[in-house]
Amino acid sequence: MIENILLNFKNKLLDKDIAFSKIYFEITDINQTYNLETCAITNIQINDKPYLKFKISTESLLEIVEGKKHPEDLMFDEKVKISGDISILS
Repeated sequence: MIENILLNFKNKLLDKDIAFSKIYFEITDINQTYNLETCAITNIQINDKPYLKFKISTESLLEIVEGKKHPEDLMFDEKVKISGDISILS
């Protein structure tokens, strides 16, 4: 399920110049980290290089995908944490 959500998200961004290999989603309730490039679980140490990591629960990710919540609303509720280099998105 998480893989499909990330793949759909990635497909919407394919026309952008984004380094997908440097973007990670840490899903807190299942204690797994996914890489956006592969949309699969990764065990790579991400602290050693430029990266962008979103720390989020499955429930919060689904709220965003289903359009029930705006990502900014979840950040203010401290349900989503972002760390790393935000310039990866530009």
